[in-house]
Amino acid sequence: MKLSHIFLPFLLTFLFFSGCAKSNAEKQVEKKDDNVSIRIEGSTFASQTQMLISSVPGYVKNVFVKDGDRVNKGDLIFTLDKELIQLDIDTLKEDIASLERIRNHKTARTKGEKNIPAINLAAIELRKIAYLKSKGYIHSFEENQFKKNYINAIYDNSNSGVQDNYERNQNVGRDIARKRAKLKKLQYNLEHADGHAPISGYITKLNVNIREHIQENQKICKIVDIDTVVVRAGFATGLLPYIKKGGEVEITFMTVPSYKVKTKITKVNPMVDNDFNNMTIEMKVPNNNYILQEGTRTLVHVALSEKGQESIKEYFRQNDKDRIVQISSEI
Repeated sequence: MKLSHIFLPFLLTFLFFSGCAKSNAEKQVEKKDDNVSIRIEGSTFASQTQMLISSVPGYVKNVFVKDGDRVNKGDLIFTLDKELIQLDIDTLKEDIASLERIRNHKTARTKGEKNIPAINLAAIELRKIAYLKSKGYIHSFEENQFKKNYINAIYDNSNSGVQDNYERNQNVGRDIARKRAKLKKLQYNLEHADGHAPISGYITKLNVNIREHIQENQKICKIVDIDTVVVRAGFATGLLPYIKKGGEVEITFMTVPSYKVKTKITKVNPMVDNDFNNMTIEMKVPNNNYILQEGTRTLVHVALSEKGQESIKEYFRQNDKDRIVQISSEI
């Protein structure tokens, strides 16, 4: 085989794609039969895409789907083994009950304890002093000292161990509070241990197996809704005055065979989209028979109003034979 026979088809292919690969900053205005329309390139996206992420860690007990399965919002995707979680909950409840019994017992014991011997001794001494004073053996200031001793004995009895008991109760109380917080988290884990579909759609990128241990915030699968698709197309900033929400468009999908649909613009985004490096428009299209998939390339013809037609025809008046004009972006 001659080298030229190999090189020529390669060269033609290269030139074809090179000619098609126009900058995103340049979009086309097309004239047909004295009608002008904006022709821009776009791509197809799912109307909704959401990742299912695990809420709690644990061991996978069941998986109910596989890649390609259709699910409805709320359908069960997987379950975790809840026995270990329930065991931890039961253990914590017992710990909390035990700590509460200890705290209550210490409080009751402290309230019931009386240092009776010290009080009795002070009372006996006070009675002796009162008798001696009545006989004139001692003065009032000496009696007052024993009265103070008796009062202090009563006070010490009332407050003996109060501070120590307070600190002990504080420590036990903090421990109970920590365990209650942990219990609440475990009860949350038990309630959210199973994974449910956040939206309706098709399962892709399933990443979980039975008996596997998963972590919190682990990606389980992706759910894609393509019952309706969104077509997003980029246009040069100079065309913004001619593109309005609700404007009519004709979309040609680059399928085999190609598929066309007429619809209206649902959104105009005047901010530059990083994927297109241009402003964008969006259209929603029902996906009949699922022939439209994510990434399907499109060619979008945007119809112009009469005022827009007259304005943009200025580009064609210099040479009436032209049918396509390049509009450069200001980016």
